Amino acid sequence: MTPNVDERLASVVRALTEVILPHLPPEASLAQEQAHLCIGHLQILRAQIDAAPAFEREELDDAIAIGTALAARISGGTATGQAREALTSAITAADGVHVRAQYQAINDAIATLVHAVGADGDSASKAAMTSTILEMEHGRAQKDRKWFAPFGFDTL
Repeated sequence: MTPNVDERLASVVRALTEVILPHLPPEASLAQEQAHLCIGHLQILRAQIDAAPAFEREELDDAIAIGTALAARISGGTATGQAREALTSAITAADGVHVRAQYQAINDAIATLVHAVGADGDSASKAAMTSTILEMEHGRAQKDRKWFAPFGFDTL
């Protein structure tokens, strides 16, 4: 029988906890710290694995929303126009089949648009870009905080 993903992650946590950590010398404090960090991340992955696809889809949806809002509010010179077109293409291509790749493509296109607006965007676009990003990313940041809140990284 092939172990499922949760069992495999648990096995790695056990190996780190029961075999590797006890054999690290006391003076290897950095190695001990990094092993504990790995264990913590693996435990978080175990706790979140079932909800991860929905979370990642929500991230894609939020990237589409901010990208769409930016594309509608931004104008400027050649670089801005090309960057806006590339962003629109990335959004249009986002069919949810390859969520991570599509999320990354949209975020890369947004970053390119930000740089282009800095180079040749008009002043209204610069203001709209700033306010749109701050407003929409605030909501995304709140979702991310909730995602990690059970692990004590943040106090909501």
